[in-house]
Amino acid sequence: MDEIIMQDRGSTSAYNINAYESDTRLGLVGGVDNSTVTRIRSRSLSNPNEYTEKYLLLDPGNHPSSHFKDKMSPLRFNIRQYFIKFVDNQSSSLAKWQTKHRSPINDIFFSYSALLGSHTFYVLCLPLPCYFGLFEFTRDTVYIIGYSIYLSGLLKDYLCLPRPRSPPVHRITLSEYTAKEYGAPSSHTANAIGVSLLILQWAFTSNTVTLNQKIILTILAIVYCLTLTIGRIYCGMHGLFDLVSGALVGLICFLIRMILKYTFINFNCGRYFWYPIISVCWGLTILFNHPSPIDVCPCFYDSVAFVGVISGIELCDWFIKFFGFSLVYSFDFTTNILIMIRRLIVGILVTVIWKYLIGKPLINFFLLKILKFIDDRDLDEHDEPLPEDHECKLFKGNSNVNIVGRFLIYAGVPMSVLLLSPPAITFVANYIY
Repeated sequence: MDEIIMQDRGSTSAYNINAYESDTRLGLVGGVDNSTVTRIRSRSLSNPNEYTEKYLLLDPGNHPSSHFKDKMSPLRFNIRQYFIKFVDNQSSSLAKWQTKHRSPINDIFFSYSALLGSHTFYVLCLPLPCYFGLFEFTRDTVYIIGYSIYLSGLLKDYLCLPRPRSPPVHRITLSEYTAKEYGAPSSHTANAIGVSLLILQWAFTSNTVTLNQKIILTILAIVYCLTLTIGRIYCGMHGLFDLVSGALVGLICFLIRMILKYTFINFNCGRYFWYPIISVCWGLTILFNHPSPIDVCPCFYDSVAFVGVISGIELCDWFIKFFGFSLVYSFDFTTNILIMIRRLIVGILVTVIWKYLIGKPLINFFLLKILKFIDDRDLDEHDEPLPEDHECKLFKGNSNVNIVGRFLIYAGVPMSVLLLSPPAITFVANYIY
């Protein structure tokens, strides 16, 4: 038996790991006896979480094939068996690459830059271009990111492929939440590719963007894309197959958005009363027909959120055109810093009030008290694995109340931006400051 010493950065403690020749998903990971190895570094501003999972089966996707065969259709199982070979033997090489490039500065940079692809970042930052007169750009971004999240989540739950095994890979993250999802495809990479392509397309087709601005936007798009993509490997969250499949998802969503946008460029949704009905029905249909994972995987509710945002922006688009509510279009670009700051402060405040204070209790009251939904929210209260279990819980279903509720809450986010923020900003400008 060889002995491997793993030194904790920023401390003097070392860990002995017994490396065995055999490798099995049930007890050994990349030649490492994972039943004796765990390391957790608590998070601070300059010291993000770093850990390796003590028990391999606590991470979804790591069970042997027999675990999935009895719970999948033959077609689904055969597809998973085909793709599992692309991710099964990557952990050791990824761990070597990670170890070679590890440094305290890189830990901080890549763990915090991962927030650029996080849920909260999109909620707060996606609306910002609207306040600078870029409503169409915002809508394109919502479609691309929303469907990238949905499609990558659908494939994750359908394929049930594992993330790189930890150990030997170390997970570096600000939250253990994302580490409990399946691996391929990488939603961060899908978003990075889709958004970067959109920025480049907008920069080089806009008549108002100067050459210097095109160069700056190109550099920013490339840096953004590479940072999120490479950071997924550095942080131990994804392997090469995850990144390639994620990039394809982002590319497909970008191309479909561009094709549909220019195919229906003269379509005026405000002329048709059925448009908002179709939008909501479509969103709920694809959510309630989402494939169920075998193990508990939290990524589905990200899909719910972004499909809700897509429906919300479509409802706003219809409302604005049907009723002639054009105040949002009065937000053009201005060099007046005070006006810009006022728009951002009021706009973000309105969004935060809806999302984090009013939305959830209001929607739950509407669903449970008015529509008389059966309260099944306990379905999402997955108990933590017991110490003697040493494996993740099986998926037992999603709450209808939480699906519809989350859908409506996030549909309200673009409404707060496009319908509520403009009059609030105008009121502040006229009567307060």
